[in-house]
Amino acid sequence: MAKYLVEIGTEELPYKFIPSAEKQLKEFFEKALEENRIEYKNVDTYGTPRRLAVIINQISLTQPDMKKIIKGPPAKIAFDENGNLTKAGEGFAKKQNIPAENIYKENVDGVDYLFAKIEEKGQPTRELLKILVPELILKLQGSHFMRWGDFDTKFSRPIRWIVSLLDNEEIKISIENIISSNYSKGHRFTENNSVKIHSPETYLDDLYKANVIVDTKKRKQKVIEEAKKVAEKINGEVYLSDDLVDEVSYINEWPIGVLGEFSQEYLKVPQEVIITVMASHQRYFPVFEKETKNLKNCFVTMANYTGTEFENIKKGNERVVKARLDDAIFFYNEDTKTKLETKIPKLKGITFQKGLGTVGDKVERIKTLAEYISEETKLSFSDKTNVKRTAELAKADWVTNLVFEFTELEGIIGSKYAKIDNETEDVCKGIKEHYMPLSADGELANTITGQIVGIADKTDTICSVFAIGKIPTGSADPLGLRRASLGILLTIINKNIQIDLSKLIEKSINTLPAEVKIENKQKLQEQIETFIIQRLKNYYNDKYRYDVIDAVFEAKNPLINLHDTICRLEILAKIVEKDNYSSIHESANRISRLIKNQEISNTPDDSLFVQDIERQLSNCIKSIDETKLSYSKLVQKLEDAVPIIEKFFDDVLVMDKDEKIKNNRIALLGSIQQKFLKIADFSKIVY
Repeated sequence: MAKYLVEIGTEELPYKFIPSAEKQLKEFFEKALEENRIEYKNVDTYGTPRRLAVIINQISLTQPDMKKIIKGPPAKIAFDENGNLTKAGEGFAKKQNIPAENIYKENVDGVDYLFAKIEEKGQPTRELLKILVPELILKLQGSHFMRWGDFDTKFSRPIRWIVSLLDNEEIKISIENIISSNYSKGHRFTENNSVKIHSPETYLDDLYKANVIVDTKKRKQKVIEEAKKVAEKINGEVYLSDDLVDEVSYINEWPIGVLGEFSQEYLKVPQEVIITVMASHQRYFPVFEKETKNLKNCFVTMANYTGTEFENIKKGNERVVKARLDDAIFFYNEDTKTKLETKIPKLKGITFQKGLGTVGDKVERIKTLAEYISEETKLSFSDKTNVKRTAELAKADWVTNLVFEFTELEGIIGSKYAKIDNETEDVCKGIKEHYMPLSADGELANTITGQIVGIADKTDTICSVFAIGKIPTGSADPLGLRRASLGILLTIINKNIQIDLSKLIEKSINTLPAEVKIENKQKLQEQIETFIIQRLKNYYNDKYRYDVIDAVFEAKNPLINLHDTICRLEILAKIVEKDNYSSIHESANRISRLIKNQEISNTPDDSLFVQDIERQLSNCIKSIDETKLSYSKLVQKLEDAVPIIEKFFDDVLVMDKDEKIKNNRIALLGSIQQKFLKIADFSKIVY
């Protein structure tokens, strides 16, 4: 067993490409090794701005020899009457790449077939790597690949060197005019830039001595340690998001933390703006006071540097951030010259979607839906007032200078400006929170204003987009309708909003602009509900069996009462695990099968009962008032009814010759079926 290393040295790679390339290379090499019968333990991949590397651990030095028998066509069509191979026989030999003498006949179940015996001697791994490695490297995919020089080869950035070693032996490979060696490149600012790699075993250490941390995980840890160390010197805490740490790690080979400062004057701008400028635009780490958690007028930047003099780096970064913050404070001052509500009319000048009017029109629809939800949920007068005001101001920050410059701060800026205008706290928070959740596992709105306006906004977006035919297909969902659907569902369920979502969808469809031509409103509603229900199914698939979900959803539209739907999911999940479930399942499904496609137009008539068991079942049904029982008590009642149902089927012929008796018995079974359907359609359970 040996260890193999290949390193592809390049010009600076786009940071987003590096993690993707690491993943692709791991998959490509693992698949190629398995397909070529090369044994190995595992594949490690690494990436920095100037290199991608693959290390294969415990790789075998040769392929194992291979022997296999391939079955071909029947002998009667593979040989002619003279015993010579026909076209079919020759084709089989050609396909298997073997001479005709290696083909023989063998009888299988009384029929002679053609067989080929293939023996393939294992090749040295070094020879296979010479062919495979360049192919796998050039198989990488990403955006904005480029050619360089006079070459036709495309790669993310020009390839400048290649290292290829099997233990301490060079395995020569080439891509265009670049021939591999055992020499890599250290950090750009390292005194001796050429680094000899002694073996794959020493690769990481060899480059570390040349100021390159190749291991991505160690480089990320270094970034975190440096940022914390610098912030600690000024008694601060550094802002560390996973995305920011990842990005900074992929643009540095040797990260060193440098402290920068800016004028305290800028702190009057909402801190979210300053954080966005520093973290999202400049890749700096904002610093906060340890005790108060307030933003300090400091930041930590990572210098990809090996020297000891950082003053120029510090001043350069401070100049850049000052320019960005000057813009921010100018926009802030301009925006706050007028109240947020004065910006609402300008929304009439922004198109929401072609055919759906302006953002101003959308705001009016949001207000209508929010007021409807407020009425349905019986909010207090003050809450209704706050909800209405939140809906009016929800999108007003779209026309502010700050949101125009920093679009990711929509809602946040509106909330800050509303506070300056002395709007109520619930209105201020609701403007920000109505966008929540921002992801599938994101935080939900905490205020009733944010919850209701958020539901109204998302419902309008979904119904509007479906109405103009822009339904998400495959993985494409540019308007985020899947996320919006899940946001509505989770807000209603987790924040205990008592609303019939099916009726809300109907209301939303009816509020759409007149210019939106809807041929069949019922069909449109069914499409929207199916889409949202599928999101609900996907969300709960990890928690409940798929057939349990289907059974609950089939019994009643789950969107009518989502809280009831979840209760039924929980109770059914417990029922199917009970030891006596088989009897419940059989009783419910026997009823379902028997009365399927039967018309049940009346209630059971006691005077038409012939046998005593019919009266017993009728009395049992009357004793179960599913409208007043909790689900656990309803289940208990149905379990108690099972022996009576079983005896009914044993003693009674439902399809009696007398039409009245038959229909009465069907009506009796229909009545008990409704009790089961109160929980679920048990026919959907796989048992």
